[in-house]
Amino acid sequence: MERRVALSSLLLTLVSLLSVASDARCEAEMSVSIERPLAVALDRLSPAQQELLEDLLDKARREPMNGLRRGQLGMAYETNGYPRAALKSYCQAEELDGQEPKWPYYQAFLLAGRGELQRALDALDRSLLLDAEHVSSWMWKGTWLIELGLVRQADDAFSEAKGLGLGWAATAGHARVLLHQDRSDEAIAILEPLSDESPFPSVFQLLGRAYRESGQLDEARVSLARGKSAQRIGWHDDWQEAKRAYEVGVTPRLQQAQRLILLSKTEQALPILEALVEAKPNDERVINTLSNAYVLMGREDKAFDLLRNALEQFPVHYRTHLNVAGVYENRGDWRLALQHIDAAIRLNPTVSLPYEKKGLLLQRQRRLVEALDAFELALNRNASDPQLFARAGDIEAILRRWLDAIEHYRDSIRVDPSYTLGHIKLGLSLARAGQFEASREALSVAAALDTHERDVQEAFAYVSGLEQKHHSK
Repeated sequence: MERRVALSSLLLTLVSLLSVASDARCEAEMSVSIERPLAVALDRLSPAQQELLEDLLDKARREPMNGLRRGQLGMAYETNGYPRAALKSYCQAEELDGQEPKWPYYQAFLLAGRGELQRALDALDRSLLLDAEHVSSWMWKGTWLIELGLVRQADDAFSEAKGLGLGWAATAGHARVLLHQDRSDEAIAILEPLSDESPFPSVFQLLGRAYRESGQLDEARVSLARGKSAQRIGWHDDWQEAKRAYEVGVTPRLQQAQRLILLSKTEQALPILEALVEAKPNDERVINTLSNAYVLMGREDKAFDLLRNALEQFPVHYRTHLNVAGVYENRGDWRLALQHIDAAIRLNPTVSLPYEKKGLLLQRQRRLVEALDAFELALNRNASDPQLFARAGDIEAILRRWLDAIEHYRDSIRVDPSYTLGHIKLGLSLARAGQFEASREALSVAAALDTHERDVQEAFAYVSGLEQKHHSK
């Protein structure tokens, strides 16, 4: 009898603990009501967004015990700008469907975005209990553990990701751990070969940091220049991609099409863009993206018809004129191309791109002084593009005004120290000005950047020949 009472007491205790653990999954600010899906004010949304959210809310209400419906509502809330409602909906989805790992996974991201990393990790661990082979879960776990200073545990997470087949990102994660443990030499030993195999900016950022911490400052400067866009280590996350189905409006679908084009999947982007141009026939972003897609698919006539039709609409965007100019330029009709570039300048005289296009076209026509004026006008509007400085330097070099060319090329690498062609052109111009030692220094930096090996070798050979001629005089 006493044993039965003890067992009964133990069961009650376990039930109580499980209930507390279940409540702790979701936000402390509001208790979860799985019977009532959350509704939010939709006034600020577009009609298409309102329609989507109202439809998903209605489905969740009609199937109040369906976890998938609640999770779909959460994804729509998150992608359309309602993170708090999304978090509570994901909590409800997890309560209703405790076997779906995505619901605690999505909670983890929203919690991390609020700076609640420990709660995010707790949610991530619940997801991993359901699917321990989801690579992204391990990578995010390692990333957030590092931010909490738990580097040994982070390394275990990155090792799990590597064991599941993830490549360079998991290796880079391990290098981050080594850097946090002040083991920069070991990190360098990993990152140097990784930078050859996977030359991503984030790898060069880590390598530059490792060089700096080991006292190799010259190597650090070059590596950090190559990794100038210091984004975090990235990897494909299929569960996050699933949310894109709930993005509504022109911009998300346009961005989806542009991503496909960047991935050389233009044929998949075309139906998205063609549907968008029917819905938004005056949206210049859609028109110009679709025209570019047609060109990539070899359908230039269709691109040209689309652009000419856009020129008859109001308002006309300056980029449309630039794209029409490009078609005429490809056909060899430089006069009409220049007319459309000038029309683009009249429509928007404050941006640099039309002036740059004009300079390039004038340079092709050997109208060098006019081309230089156009590049200078572009630089007046955008002094952060290294190629613009280099284009002006090219004209000065053609005109054999070496000191002016040198100054422009120096400006190009001040703006972007990783701009290899700027270093090469600077080196060649310095040599033409008789400054051979400075020339070789510039070319040595270009060689260290390791992006244009053949160009650098040819430049060194040219400078050597030029120096021999100089000394033989």
